[in-house]
Amino acid sequence: MDQTLSAKLKWQLILFLARRLPDCKTLTPTLGESIDRKLSFRERIITRLHLFTCEACQRYLEQVQFLHEALRNHERMIETATGFSSAALSTEAKERIKKALSSTFGLAF
Repeated sequence: MDQTLSAKLKWQLILFLARRLPDCKTLTPTLGESIDRKLSFRERIITRLHLFTCEACQRYLEQVQFLHEALRNHERMIETATGFSSAALSTEAKERIKKALSSTFGLAF
């Protein structure tokens, strides 16, 4: 009896929250951004409550996190194998690339 009552209360809470929270289409950009930046307190609360109510968004976030980690691991493998870091280019390197592009393709920067 207690399990059915707690299950009913859980579903009532989920339905209550789902009606008041942003929908999945609105929230998925925030889920993607959460990988790259720290969300505000309000965004974190809304995101966590939405994830509590939505299994599809939970799976989406897990997939985004998996892809992010896979790309980071791949980048580390490339750095180890080649000794090349994908850190930002120096100002001189950027200027050389701009000159090469403008002379080759007539692009103006």
